[in-house]
Formats: sequence, structure tokens, C-alpha cells
Amino acid sequence: MAVRRLRRMSDSCRAVWDQDGNSLPMTGLFPLYVVVLNWNLPQDTVYCIESVQAARLPGVEILLVDNGSTDNSLEQFQARFGADVAVIETGKNLGFAGGVNVGIAHALAAGAGSVLLLNNDTVVDREMIRCLAAAASSARVGIVGPVIYYFDAPERVWRFADREYRWLPTPLRVPDRVLRSAGSRPFRVDYVTGCGMLVRRPVLEAIGLFDTRYFFYFEDADFCRRARQAGFDIYCAPQAQMWHKVSASARRQRPGARYTEAWGRAQFYRRHPHGPFPICALSYLLFKSVAITLRDVLAGDRRLIPPQWMGFFDGYFDRPSRATRFMGSG
Repeated sequence: MAVRRLRRMSDSCRAVWDQDGNSLPMTGLFPLYVVVLNWNLPQDTVYCIESVQAARLPGVEILLVDNGSTDNSLEQFQARFGADVAVIETGKNLGFAGGVNVGIAHALAAGAGSVLLLNNDTVVDREMIRCLAAAASSARVGIVGPVIYYFDAPERVWRFADREYRWLPTPLRVPDRVLRSAGSRPFRVDYVTGCGMLVRRPVLEAIGLFDTRYFFYFEDADFCRRARQAGFDIYCAPQAQMWHKVSASARRQRPGARYTEAWGRAQFYRRHPHGPFPICALSYLLFKSVAITLRDVLAGDRRLIPPQWMGFFDGYFDRPSRATRFMGSG
């Protein structure tokens, strides 16, 4: 696959490396641990790790967390990486939050100055980590996210950041035109995605790890919100680029994914209301659920309607997630 590459690394991306390419310890970012979570997708995980290794950066360590895979993932990792990549086995599927927490805790115990979370179905630009580290070199910055493109449409932006607005009950995606106007300058945002997120150690020490009540979906939004409440800034680094293997066209969800997304959305807005009136957040959640239900009816996929509403009510009324109930649903 042909993906675009940065034609030249900006001076800001070189800021945390000396003339010999060695990381500068005074930034407080190193050692930088890259945490990649795998669950039954060994080939994608191998490609992701190889893209990180291609950068050949000093002071960067890779932690591969296997989240209870039931295939031959561990055998493939041993055959491909041997002792070059540390593999941690959770023994069961802990979800995204639980799985990455295992890797983060290991990284902190090993003395990590920062942790970079990467989805295993991504590949990164060789300069991405340099650019993220440069953007995070200020002590005020707690979290930095890259610009994420579609793997199958490498010039098209998938996600990069969201911002809150005073009178709106939900944050909005930052328009792509902001990237063009920002040029190479990192800019402040309110949310970045856990698909690719660099977190400095002080953030983790101040607010703790990801909330494992979110099996997956919205755990990254919750984490960003807690970080900002603790006084940390969040930035997007435009020249930090990666590609995500998500289809450019909409994918049909399984009941388990639909439940966890609905639960996460309702729980997040219940715990972190946006705008001046909490009732507006409830109105948004109801409207969103009705719109999703109508879409399922029109698509003839009625099996997703019960988990949608179960997830909404469980999340909004602060009931424990029943995500594991749906994990075997096809």
C-alpha cells in the first residue's frame, strides 16, 4: 500500500533529539513506551509493531499486550519478534481499557516518562513519534494525538481531535480545514482518540489509568476529560501521521459492539455533562438512540435494536456494563 510520507521533518519534530539522533533526557518523556493491544489479530499487530520499529528511535520501547487471544497470536509473535519485543499476557479479554492498563502499569513500573497507545490495526509514519514527542516537550502538555488517516484511503482524514463548545451538549469534531491553517504547529484541543495517544507520566500519576467500566468505546474521551479537569493541556500534532485499517464506508456492527458503544456514550455524558443544561445531554442521547434505531430498521438489522437500548439505559442509569453478555453474539 502506498501511503504519503512527510517530505521533511520540521524543526519542531527534531527538537527533542540531538544532532546524533539521541533522545534528550531533560524533556522528561523518555524512556517512551509504546503499548499495543492485541486480540486475535496477529498479522495486523505485526505490521503495526514493524512500523514503529522502522523509526529506529533511541529511548523507545515496545510493549505488546495480548488480551486473551484464542488463536495462535502468541506463536506468531514469538516467531516474528523473539525476544526483541516484550509480550505481556492478560489471560482473558479485559476490553480496551483493561488491556492497555496492564501495559501502562508495566511501563510506569519500568520508569516510563511517557506512554504511546496505538491500536494494533494501525501503521505509523516513521516521523510520527518524533513529532508527538516534540509537541509534548512542554511541561504544560499532558496528552498529544496525531492525525489519523484511512489505511485504504491514505489521503483522507479519519480522526484527529474534538472540541467542546459552551452551549452545545456534545463536543464536535475539529474541521479538517484547521489542519491546513495550522501548518506544522501543534494546536490545543479537548479530546483525542485512544487509537493513537501519547500520554506523559504526570498525567497518569495524577488521574490514574483508564476507567475499566468502559469495556471499549468512550474510555479515551473519559480519560481526556479527567486529564483536562486535572489541569493538563491536550494537543494535536499535525505532522504526526498514522493510518487506521477501518473501512472508509460504514461497517455493520455486532450486538456486542453496539451495546458497549451505547453504554459508553450514555455513561460518559451522564458523568461528564456538556453545556450549561444537563437535560440537553439527555435529549441528545435520546435523539441519538432513536436515530440509530431508525437506521437499523431501514437497514433491516433489527437484532441491534435491543442491545442499543439496553446499553443506553444501563449506561445512563449507572448500571454495570453487561458487555460480556454480548461478546459471543455474531
